[in-house]
Amino acid sequence: MGRLDKWLREMVADGAMAPGHAILYRWFLGLCIIGATAISTIDTVPHPWGAAKPWVVLAAQATLTVMFIDYLLRLRLAWHGNGEVGGGWRGLRRYALGVYGVFDFLAAVPFMVGPVTGGLPLDAATMFGVLRFLKLARYSPALETLGTVLLSELKPLVAALFIIILLAVTSATALYFAERGVNPNIRTVPQALWWAIITLTTVGYGDVVPVTVLGKLINAVVAVLGLCMFALPASILATGFAEEMRRRDFVSNWHLVAKVPFFDRLHAGQIAQIAALLKPYRATRGEVLVREGDMGDSMYFIVSGQVEGRNRNGRFVLRAGEFFGEIALVESCRRTATIAALTRSQLLVLDARDFQKFVSGYPDLMMAIWETARQRLAQNLSDKEAKAPEMAPS
Repeated sequence: MGRLDKWLREMVADGAMAPGHAILYRWFLGLCIIGATAISTIDTVPHPWGAAKPWVVLAAQATLTVMFIDYLLRLRLAWHGNGEVGGGWRGLRRYALGVYGVFDFLAAVPFMVGPVTGGLPLDAATMFGVLRFLKLARYSPALETLGTVLLSELKPLVAALFIIILLAVTSATALYFAERGVNPNIRTVPQALWWAIITLTTVGYGDVVPVTVLGKLINAVVAVLGLCMFALPASILATGFAEEMRRRDFVSNWHLVAKVPFFDRLHAGQIAQIAALLKPYRATRGEVLVREGDMGDSMYFIVSGQVEGRNRNGRFVLRAGEFFGEIALVESCRRTATIAALTRSQLLVLDARDFQKFVSGYPDLMMAIWETARQRLAQNLSDKEAKAPEMAPS
């Protein structure tokens, strides 16, 4: 049973470094969600399927069965614990009441309720069909980032919303006093408020328009203010989104640098300084990144993708989270392997000259790094039977 739980835990893994069978299951589940949502949406059209309706109903039931089984699997894993949160009722409650647990429940509700009630009404089926799409949020880093941004920027967003509401009410009241006696469409403030919202959002339906000179002047001012005021939430979200992405990139880069054995004696601030020196680089499939015999002048960190290296000891593959070429940072020597991209890869490059400028202010640190490099080189040279060096090639 332990092996089964481990396999199931891997199967429903959500991380970016999930095993291959988990990625296949993720794609299969995603196709089921998209298919079920599409069927629920098209069902609102009168008689859309014709003679194919029995097959469509069968496909819908199959996708709902898959999502129901997925929900049961996640409940089972929550009960047994996931390594971070204890299992039992505590783990079950934490999953079931969490955001993703609620999305999973909404996706499985039609399958659980339908057989008991004899089928859901069309409106309920449509509603659950659309909500089912939220289940994909688990696999969307962009949506997760957006949620983080909304929470972090909640106060300025509320402030901007208050200003917009105040402006709308003020504009509606001004137009009400200017045209209440001559314009039949603006005899009350709520009627004028509809005009204010439509004008501020620059939609301009034209169903309610001012007819007096003063009213048109107010309309012009409100339209210009709308261009300025409704840009506030967009700019707040854009700035927050950019800051969050920069923060995540920085944290990711920091961890990549911290994994390098050369830098194990650096404190957090120094690692952050080195992470700031990294330059992004995208490699196409088959592109040679390092050629054996060339002088080394930079170190590479693999963010995504895979690279293949070949040297006298044989062939080896490096994946996301690994690095190569670090000897070039401390010694001007020739490359000992040829490394090419196996897939489209995203890398971070640390130039040796930038690194030398950084360590020039820390003489003791340079000596410690050099000593670590010499020890690792000696260890690699003594390990003649290894097919690939323990330290990534330079």
